Amino acid sequence: MLNPGQQLYRDLRDRLEATDFFKRNTADYVRKITTYGLLHILSYIGLYACADTPWRWAALIGLTLSGIQFYYVSHDAGHYAISDSKNVNLRLGHIGHTFIAGASFRFWQYKHDLHHRYCNDETRDPDMNAFFLKLYESDTRERPAWVNWVIRNQAVLLWVLVLFHNFEFQRMSWVYTHQNPVRCRAERVLIPLHVLTYLVVPIAILGWQMALTNYILSGMISGVILAKLFAINHIGMPSIPSDHGLSFLEQQVITSRNVVVPALFDDYFGGLHYQIEHHLFPWVSIDRYRAASPIVKAFCQEHGIAYVEENFGLALLNVERHLAVMSKTENVPGTASSLG
Repeated sequence: MLNPGQQLYRDLRDRLEATDFFKRNTADYVRKITTYGLLHILSYIGLYACADTPWRWAALIGLTLSGIQFYYVSHDAGHYAISDSKNVNLRLGHIGHTFIAGASFRFWQYKHDLHHRYCNDETRDPDMNAFFLKLYESDTRERPAWVNWVIRNQAVLLWVLVLFHNFEFQRMSWVYTHQNPVRCRAERVLIPLHVLTYLVVPIAILGWQMALTNYILSGMISGVILAKLFAINHIGMPSIPSDHGLSFLEQQVITSRNVVVPALFDDYFGGLHYQIEHHLFPWVSIDRYRAASPIVKAFCQEHGIAYVEENFGLALLNVERHLAVMSKTENVPGTASSLG
């Protein structure tokens, strides 16, 4: 027999099963992989062909934006949303994350699965324990004085810190790869191939100054774009203690925020602006969330569960407001969590 929380989730699934929500949309992923794969190849060639012209910057932007799209593909592959075949999903995940982004797909998958399982749990969600940010009141970890200064100004400095996010994630994933040689066999081939393709070859052809400039700028731009898209998903939403007692559905909904944008921007956001639907059903094809959103929203309202959706500007503003409030409590021990 299902408990009340499980029954609630089962009822929502039954309502969505009356639509094509759970039908895998392989065609949309073929479109993305083909379109953005071609853009990535042409942009890569353009970095060499247009190196001495202003078109170099267009090629760099194209390479960066297409790389972000492959991050989204690898994200969905990590949730086994693209194919019924586990191997197909793993290979696509490694292409987008390990080869193109130069970071361990297996490390991302491990960390991201914990985030989904313990969303906004103050002690078990790894995304809640950023060293250079304070995201919840009861975070009273000891930090060096200069890091406390960063936290006091985190609402502004967030957009500086994210410039280096991709490089720090690469570093952490390389450590994970070294510590998990069996699980990360593919990384031991694809990360060196990433370095060869995106650093060694460009240095040989363009010279080290232009090649490093391209690589660093691309990493910084993608860091800012991804941070803007992902920070709005959970920062400023309730954080919860480990003994919260919420059902799966309640936890995933109240700790997530949807962002309302025109359908034209769905690719830009990777479909992840429907964060509530994604956290409830992460294995579903990402393009199904838009049609499901009104159904999930109505269901939550019927059962008195807060369903938060905001426009992009307001969501960013609320992230900054939350960080500003948290920055004033970084040295206050024993304060209660948001739902404690």
